[in-house]
Amino acid sequence: MKKLLVVLMAAIICFGTACVAEDASVGASPEALRSRLEDVGFYVQDGTLYEFDTLRLASEGKLLTCFGNNAGSAYLILDLPPAPEQDAAVGDAERGWAGERETAYDDPDIENAPANPFFNPAGIHFKLRQDEAVVVITRLPDPCKYWSFIAYQMFTAQQEGKDYSKQKGFFGIGNEETGLYHTIFGSIGEPVNMLNARHDGDSAFGTMAVIVICANRETRDRVMASLDGAGYPESMVNVMEIPEDIYRMGLERGKDTFSLFGRISQPEDRDAYDAYMASLPDTATVFRVTPKEALQAASFEAKPLMPRGSGIHEAAQVEDCTRNLDGIRRAIIDQYADEYDYEELTTEISIIDGLTAYTNDVNANGDVHDAAYLITPDFELKGDEDFVVVYGVNHAVTGKARYFNAVLHARPLFNGVCTVFDSMVDGSAEPYLEGDSTGAEGFYVYKMARTELDGHTVVIPYSTGNDQGQFYGVDNGKPVFVLFRLYLDETGVGASYYELVNDRVIVFHKK
Repeated sequence: MKKLLVVLMAAIICFGTACVAEDASVGASPEALRSRLEDVGFYVQDGTLYEFDTLRLASEGKLLTCFGNNAGSAYLILDLPPAPEQDAAVGDAERGWAGERETAYDDPDIENAPANPFFNPAGIHFKLRQDEAVVVITRLPDPCKYWSFIAYQMFTAQQEGKDYSKQKGFFGIGNEETGLYHTIFGSIGEPVNMLNARHDGDSAFGTMAVIVICANRETRDRVMASLDGAGYPESMVNVMEIPEDIYRMGLERGKDTFSLFGRISQPEDRDAYDAYMASLPDTATVFRVTPKEALQAASFEAKPLMPRGSGIHEAAQVEDCTRNLDGIRRAIIDQYADEYDYEELTTEISIIDGLTAYTNDVNANGDVHDAAYLITPDFELKGDEDFVVVYGVNHAVTGKARYFNAVLHARPLFNGVCTVFDSMVDGSAEPYLEGDSTGAEGFYVYKMARTELDGHTVVIPYSTGNDQGQFYGVDNGKPVFVLFRLYLDETGVGASYYELVNDRVIVFHKK
C-alpha cells in the first residue's frame, strides 16, 4: 500500500510539474516576460520599433542626412529610453524634435550618467552597460525580396587631437557635456535575415521572432530563460552578441552608442506591407533590460563572418563577357553621340565592413554583410535633356545577387531619389547587342532620365515642386552619384568584390 501511495504521489508531482511547464509555454506573453525579467533582478523599460522614413523627415526639415537610403526599400529603427540613472538627451526644437524620454528608474540620490549625444530622432542610438540587453519581439515582414535586422555601433568618441575635418563621410555630434562623437554606423556581426532567422511557424515571412542584443553571457542566459518561461522558446530567439572587449561599453562620457536597423525591400503585397509598417509601434514589443545589481563582465568572443565569395568570377558565368560589354558600350554611345557629349564613369568599392571601419575610426555608412556596394564619382545633370545610362552584367542571373539595384543619390543629404531593380531589366540589353551575339539575358542596360526615353527608363524626379517633399527628388546642377547594391549571392552573404564585373555608367549631356 505504501508503495502504491509513493507511486501515486510521484505521478501527481510529475503531472503538476508538467502542467506548470506547459502553461508557461502556451500563449506567449510580453507581460509574462516582463514579470519574469523583473523577478530575476532586471529593470524593464519600454521602447518602440517603427518605420524610419528618411526622405519624409528630411523634407520636413527634421534630418541632417538621409543615410544614403536605398530608394524603393524601407527601414525600421528603435526608440529606446536611457538606462536607469542616465540623463535624457535634450531635443532639437529648431528641427522639431523633442528630447529623449526620461528613464523610468532615476534615484535622485544617485548622480546620473551623462546623456547620449543628441542626434535626430531621439532614441535612435543608445549607450549600453556591458550587462544590459535589448529585447525585440516582432512579427516578421510578409513575403518580399529581402528583409533583415542588424545591430550597429553608431557613434564613437572623437579621438583627442585628431583632425577629422577632411575625413570622407565625417559627421560630428555632441558637446562638452556629452563629449564629441562622430559617425561609424558600422555593422556588428552578421544580420538576421530571411535565410538564417530563428522564428516560429514554417516561414521566415509573417511569423514571430525575438531579437536580443547584449554583451554579457550571464545577461543572455537570464534573458533566454525568462523568454522560454514566457512562451518564447530558444528556437525563435536570435541573439546579436556584442564583443565587449572590442567595443566601448558603458554609460560614461565617451562610451560608444549602438542602434538596431531593419531593412525591407520589394514586398509582394503593397497593402499588406503598408499595414505591417503602420502596426509596428503598437504590435512589436521592445524592452530595455538592466540588472538591478551590476553583473561581472562575461564577454562574448567576436564571431567569424561567413567568408565572401564562391571562387568563381562573374566574367566566367556569362557568355562572351568582354565582347558583349564592348558591344553594348559602342551601341549606347553610337546611339547618342551625335547630339550628346558624354562622360564614362567607373565604379569602385564604396563601403567597407563595420568592424574594419570601427578599428580604422572611419564611417562605414551603414554597411551590412549581406551586400556589396559599388559607387561612381560625383557628376551633375546640367539640363532636362541630360540622362544617365547604367549597364553591365546582370548579377541576379550570375547568382552574385538575390537582388541588385542602381540608385541615384543626391548630395549633400545622400538622399536616394530613384532606383533600377534587377526585376525591371529583363530584355533590356538585347537592342544593344549585335545580331550574332548570344547570352543577352546575362546583361542589362537601363536609363535614368527626366522623361521616359523608352520602356527601360526610370524617371528622375525634381526636388523643386515635388509634392512628396524636396528630398524625394534632385534638381539640375546638383552633385549626384550612382550607388549599386548587390544583396546575397549564392553563398548567402554579400558577393566578393573580387569576383564581380563592376557596373558601368555613362552620363550624356545635351550638346
